[in-house]
Amino acid sequence: MQTERIAVEVRPRAGYEAVDLGFRFARAVIWPLFPAHALVVGLVALALYAGLSERLWLAGLLVWWLKPLYDRVALAVLADALFGRTPTLLETLASLPRLITRTGLLHSLTWLRFSPLRSFTMPVLQLEGLRGIERSRRVSVLVGRDSRAGLGLLFACGIFELVILAAGLQLAATFRPEGALAEFWRDVVQGGGPELSFLEALLYPLAIAAVEPFYVAGGFALYVNRRIWLEGWDIDLAFRKLEQRVAAESPRAPRARAISLGLLALALALPAHTRADDETRAEPATCETPGPAGAGACIDAVLASEEFATVEKVELWLPKASEPDKSADPSLLARFGLWLASVGGTLLRVVAWLGLAAVLTGLGVAVVRSLRERDLRPGAQSVNLSGARVSLDLRPEALPADVVAEARARFARGDAPGALSLLYRGALVQLVRGFGLAVPAGATEGECERLAREALDAGLARDFKALTRAWVFCAYAHQPPAPDAFAELCQRWQPHLRSAA
Repeated sequence: MQTERIAVEVRPRAGYEAVDLGFRFARAVIWPLFPAHALVVGLVALALYAGLSERLWLAGLLVWWLKPLYDRVALAVLADALFGRTPTLLETLASLPRLITRTGLLHSLTWLRFSPLRSFTMPVLQLEGLRGIERSRRVSVLVGRDSRAGLGLLFACGIFELVILAAGLQLAATFRPEGALAEFWRDVVQGGGPELSFLEALLYPLAIAAVEPFYVAGGFALYVNRRIWLEGWDIDLAFRKLEQRVAAESPRAPRARAISLGLLALALALPAHTRADDETRAEPATCETPGPAGAGACIDAVLASEEFATVEKVELWLPKASEPDKSADPSLLARFGLWLASVGGTLLRVVAWLGLAAVLTGLGVAVVRSLRERDLRPGAQSVNLSGARVSLDLRPEALPADVVAEARARFARGDAPGALSLLYRGALVQLVRGFGLAVPAGATEGECERLAREALDAGLARDFKALTRAWVFCAYAHQPPAPDAFAELCQRWQPHLRSAA
């Protein structure tokens, strides 16, 4: 490791201080880093959106899943720039085949994809080239100290991606007509049309290109900082600088060093020869026999010296061990048990992450499907009547066989609100089921009237408008229609409500 070429100050740092250093380093190499990363993100997103134009949600999911590929481009630029050699855009793009095939990308896209410390541990795969148990052991050593900082980095960068998405959507909402802001965000939550899907598909790669390089830089800084703690890069660099300074200050340094080493060797050699002669004279004759025959006598002579005359008793409490199996090799069993435990732990972790991903994906699909299909299920609809939430039972089975006849009977009994309510519910059910009118949950009478005016023919929309006005005046202004007016409404809706039930 050529620490003297490193482009940052080498010293041990706290976790979040290292992350901040990574952010500053990313800003320092912004021009080679961000264009290369954004170009790869844009090309991959463009290819996916072009191939899956009918399923933009699937293309967006794949853009998110391929983040480890983009991260490798950013890490390659950061690793080269850290040691003083900043690659150009063409050099980075030329290294893409190597980054895809030789950096453990398959591991990162499968069982390591949901690792919350992905940017922290990715240099172990890409830069050190470790795989399997060696990678697991190396990662366990690295992340032991700064795992909290790695989790905080993931959380912060994820929040900033959401902020960029929300800011882009809000900017698009400002160009909508006045008063349509709430409707715009409701369409965002419930899943809007193709224009909104295209806007979301455009904003998400921009958010990745803006935030992901900082995420990679922060994780890479944590990795470098952990190696400084473990390997003492700062001490090594200090000694290297001291050596360079001594060599620069003394022009005759090589000659002086040679003379000093010669004098030191001579000073060490003279006492050694004297001590060897003394020991030879003091050593008993029994140790002079070379070979294995005289080894026992020599050992006894050494143990009889004063250095080995002291006896010290030490009492230790140890767990009682079971009787070992004499038929098997303990070291082999231990190694096999360690390997089996490592493989089992890895498989359990993979199954757990896949299970969590499946649960989250299922919940997301269920929520999106319920939001998109709830408006088309008459039995699950409720309309917001003049600002007050009132649930109308819009199930076809809740209506009588002849809606108009039952409404006339209620009106004849003096129940004008009940008659108009039944007639209005029958009209809504028929418009939804028979004419495909999409009535969103929480819609007011005015919104239902506007939707009918936009989606239906002029005659039917005019009939629905007249019925809506009569119902609103009766329900909230307590002004029931005249018998002739109610009879005219029934006559208008008789043809439309024949199959409403």
